Amino acid sequence: MSEDQGDKTEQATDQRREEFRKRGQVAMTRELGSAVFFLVAAGLIYISGRFFLQNIFEIFNRTMGGDLIQLFREGKLNDVFSFVGLKLVILTGPVFVIALVIGVGSHIAQTGLLQIEDALSPNFNKINPLNGLGRIFSMRGVAELFKSILKMTAVATVMYLLLKSELHQIPYLAGYSISQLMTYMGEILFKLLMGTGFFMLVLALADYFFQRWQLEKEMMMTKEEVKQELKSRDGDPMVKARIRKVQREMATRKMMSEIPKGDVVITNPTHIAVVLKYSDKLPAPQLIAKGMDHMAEKIKQIARDNNIPVIENKPLARTIFKTMKIGQVIPRELFVAVAEVLSYVFRLRRKKRRPAERGL
Repeated sequence: MSEDQGDKTEQATDQRREEFRKRGQVAMTRELGSAVFFLVAAGLIYISGRFFLQNIFEIFNRTMGGDLIQLFREGKLNDVFSFVGLKLVILTGPVFVIALVIGVGSHIAQTGLLQIEDALSPNFNKINPLNGLGRIFSMRGVAELFKSILKMTAVATVMYLLLKSELHQIPYLAGYSISQLMTYMGEILFKLLMGTGFFMLVLALADYFFQRWQLEKEMMMTKEEVKQELKSRDGDPMVKARIRKVQREMATRKMMSEIPKGDVVITNPTHIAVVLKYSDKLPAPQLIAKGMDHMAEKIKQIARDNNIPVIENKPLARTIFKTMKIGQVIPRELFVAVAEVLSYVFRLRRKKRRPAERGL
């Protein structure tokens, strides 16, 4: 029995998943943003490579050409710095903006709009050196370190293979012009970014699914935890039963208090009793109370104490008891049978009134 309660054999419930999510424990790989950034950067170089090369060429001409000596003599070096600074902003600004958008977008794509409730609450365990060492040398920490080494090795291998294929071109670079050299370097950079980006994308997908599998395993629950969660969510069964009992008792007391307002009690005669009331405000007679066995006896006793006629009609009593709820009016198919009973009751009332009137 204890083994069944201790083994995590049950899938995580929605509440369990939400608790993990609120703590920030979700499946997410950081490499996805890096992979997308490499691919987007490669696409940017492919589309806007001529623009980048033109601006870099202008920086070289302004800082290493003959104009630099003239500007130095005239004391206009600030113009050079301003020019270079503006060009660097033009070249690097879009890259930083794209990196920011990709970083935020990749995070949202994996986790959605994640709101960590414990993020602003102080937790001194996070700055405890012993806890930090424990996290580093834990199985999770060792696994993360192994994955980081594997990724770095794989990326370095891809870059080495791409650069190795270009070694034969190095002797010919001496004869290249600056423009040709820049173009060639752009092509090499494009290949490196594309190759590294695709490989990082494969690693990111593998890492994401691994983390998702690991998180699912960590979120699994024991049978006892599932029972406790259901109890906390739906309430203790004993408390709910007590509430239902109190509600039934209140409904019964209310029903019993309505019996003196009735016009007739129809019985089975011993097992069932139903109470009907009729007034000009109702479209048809209304069921105001019903009961079986002990409750039926109580209804009949209250009726006798309040001089309410008790009429025996087995088929009608059974039909009303089984098909109607308290507060409902008599359906059309029972109009005739109920009308006969009520007409009999009203005749009895009139007979009782006549002797009383004569006595007056």
